[in-house]
Amino acid sequence: MNSRIFFLLMVFWFTSSAQAVNVKGLYSAEINLPVTQSEANMLNQAFRLAAEQVLIKVSGNKEAIIGDLLSQARKQSAGWVAQHSVASLSELLPSDDGLVPGKQIRVTFYPESIDRFLSQNGLPVWGSNRPSVLVWLASENNGIRRLSGSNAPSQILNDFARASSLVGVPIYAPLIDQVDQNNITAADVWGFFEDTIANASQRYQTDAVAALRVSNYAGHIGGSLMVMQKTGETDRFVLTGDDLESLLDQASAKLANVFASRYASVRNSGSASRLNIQIGGVNNYSSMAKVQAYLESIGVVREVSLVQVKGEQVEYSVEIDGDKQKLFNSISLSRLLIEAPLNALDPDANRVVSYLYSGVN
Repeated sequence: MNSRIFFLLMVFWFTSSAQAVNVKGLYSAEINLPVTQSEANMLNQAFRLAAEQVLIKVSGNKEAIIGDLLSQARKQSAGWVAQHSVASLSELLPSDDGLVPGKQIRVTFYPESIDRFLSQNGLPVWGSNRPSVLVWLASENNGIRRLSGSNAPSQILNDFARASSLVGVPIYAPLIDQVDQNNITAADVWGFFEDTIANASQRYQTDAVAALRVSNYAGHIGGSLMVMQKTGETDRFVLTGDDLESLLDQASAKLANVFASRYASVRNSGSASRLNIQIGGVNNYSSMAKVQAYLESIGVVREVSLVQVKGEQVEYSVEIDGDKQKLFNSISLSRLLIEAPLNALDPDANRVVSYLYSGVN
């Protein structure tokens, strides 16, 4: 991965919206291995490593994919494989015997197998519709601080992007253009000055904002992470690591866990609940189908059934896993449905939750 990726990400943002990203490849992983064993043994090793990566991406909980649970997953991983492919790498890979040819094994698992394993072990299943996160990264190297972004690329930012992609969190880098430079400094990010960071972030319109500071002083690595939600909630973490890679891996894992706890639920028979959602402004069958398909795509939703149609108002019964607030959090990621004013649609406000259909993806 290189700085060009961040430039492409920002171009994507300026031509589209950075709100809510449909993350692709949650159930796939690419594993690079040196050719030092038989192909059968290499495939088994790739399946085990890929299962770990995918379980982390789908659950958003890296800290839980360890110990006995990880051992179980590795043993079962071959039975979860839907398809795999093997390709030769152009570069050599390090091994105990020095640099040797390498293979890339791309593994895709059956989603049902991964979801079932997580649910059986009390872990959440986080859907593919995930919040976009703007990351302000301030690094300090022997007392010199700088901000990283599209116009100010850095290896640290690239490495953090790689770590975040492995846990399924779509991050965006700020431009660090003249507008940003007028609005925010490395000292503001380093000090976690929330108001300044929030004001500088408004132009990017992402679902959440993170500030990451990383220091390297005389070989000592340290850091902190702050995650700011649109609702005003803020989480802060102290980061430690023997090296920069482990610190950034820890930062990405914390970032994923913050959002998984907000948007994902454990799927089991005891977690189900049901509520009715009434949506106004739906004036044709195409719009109604679009709304239902959207509700069905939300990770915490088990089932959607039509209750009634009254003019431009459509009511659905929705069965979900876990806390209803996680459904509301997920809906807030999309511009398709807008929360309706209290009693705007139905005088019995306690009976239904009301939204307005915007027609905007």
